[in-house]
Amino acid sequence: MRRLCFIVCLACLLVSCKNGKPDVSGIDLNMEIQRLDRDIFDMPVNSLRDKYGIFLDYYTDGILNIGNSKDSLFSKYLEMFKSDSIVRIAYNDVNKIYPDLTKLTDKLITAFKYYRYYFPDKYIPKVYTYISGFNQSVILTDSVLAIGLDKYLGNDYELYNSLRFHKYLSQNMYPEKIVSDYIETWIGNVWELNTKTNNDLISRMLFEGKILYATKMILPDEAETHIFGFTPAQLRWCENNEKTMWITLIENKLLFSTNHFMIRKLTDFAPNTSEFTTESPGKACNWIGFNIIAKYMENNPKISLRELMDDDDYHKIFEQAKYKP
Repeated sequence: MRRLCFIVCLACLLVSCKNGKPDVSGIDLNMEIQRLDRDIFDMPVNSLRDKYGIFLDYYTDGILNIGNSKDSLFSKYLEMFKSDSIVRIAYNDVNKIYPDLTKLTDKLITAFKYYRYYFPDKYIPKVYTYISGFNQSVILTDSVLAIGLDKYLGNDYELYNSLRFHKYLSQNMYPEKIVSDYIETWIGNVWELNTKTNNDLISRMLFEGKILYATKMILPDEAETHIFGFTPAQLRWCENNEKTMWITLIENKLLFSTNHFMIRKLTDFAPNTSEFTTESPGKACNWIGFNIIAKYMENNPKISLRELMDDDDYHKIFEQAKYKP
């Protein structure tokens, strides 16, 4: 009987290791998404200020460009924003696509349970949604993470075409992208890149790769296309051309380049990664950075995710990864 129990327990352990996911069911975490996207239309200014505090001014001054909520003409400008025909369309369509946020809330609670498991001492932000007038997808403060729901109405949403959004941007404006954008943005806010000491391309690639790696760990069931921001065809292209991309970076002596303009071209949003082919997606170098980080962690199984995130010696990480696509 003891031998049978041992075999059963060992089998459970192997399954747990194979799944690669910690058990977060015992972590108690509550979260309520505050819907500024609705409150801004329904509540008087004083009530908005009481509920949202300084964040209201981040939103109205920084995103809507209508000034501080205490300005004398604020109410007038807010009414102008709310009565704008494009904003009204966005408001109505947001309410159609997001009549409630129960599923999104549940997914975020699960994600932040994983976040708390890996980083128990880190702050978990308050979460808001808003309407930006198609201006900005994410607002970050030290304590708040907010998403503009009008930037997640579907990659084939008619107004995105009417407003001439670039296809490489609108391809990620769909509801299933929200959770990974929330998590990736928050992680990138907690662990920032020191560009004074890490100012070359390989450091930026590994920093971005590290953010993606942590996002994947916190969202273990999320599709890779959501995490990387690629279409399935773009992801296949990267997988089929990984070696060619790597050779291009080496032969053109780009890995240790400190040319800020070149680094941005290779790691920021773009129709493609300019040093590769036009078929390549933008941020393909960040995907390579993710693979280098994954190889580094495979070679160093005793290193925790927290230790990885706190380590900004990217040249050391690169050397120890022994990356060979």
